[in-house]
Amino acid sequence: MDCSTCGAGCSPGPAAGDEATHGTVAAVLESRPRWRCPHGHDAGPVFDAAAVRTQVEAAVPIARRRRLRGGDMCASCGAALTMPVRRTVWPVTLTDADQRVAVTLTYDVPVTRCPDCGTSQVPTRSADDLLAVVDDLLPEA
Repeated sequence: MDCSTCGAGCSPGPAAGDEATHGTVAAVLESRPRWRCPHGHDAGPVFDAAAVRTQVEAAVPIARRRRLRGGDMCASCGAALTMPVRRTVWPVTLTDADQRVAVTLTYDVPVTRCPDCGTSQVPTRSADDLLAVVDDLLPEA
């Protein structure tokens, strides 16, 4: 990435992390790095909310809603999710488009396990919260 002010090459600079809670989900982002050129110009955040949401959706399985009988079903095998929900910590490693910068987004999230295949997944009632907390951590500039 090049600086829009002076044209020099940018590198990621350190920035403070943040934490947020949305509904049933809490999250801690260890750092929110920003692109900076050697002359000190700020070229914007390394991570944007849309890219982070995409990475979270790929890393954290979310149960699917059962159409006929209600309740949730496993995202992997389709079995009914009958085991109790528990809270767990779920780390997600985020990388930029060039795979040069990595930070950890750590979720405290409700999770249920599939009784058939053993896949841990977020219940459907918390799926929106899982992604909404990203918007709280990385507001659009």
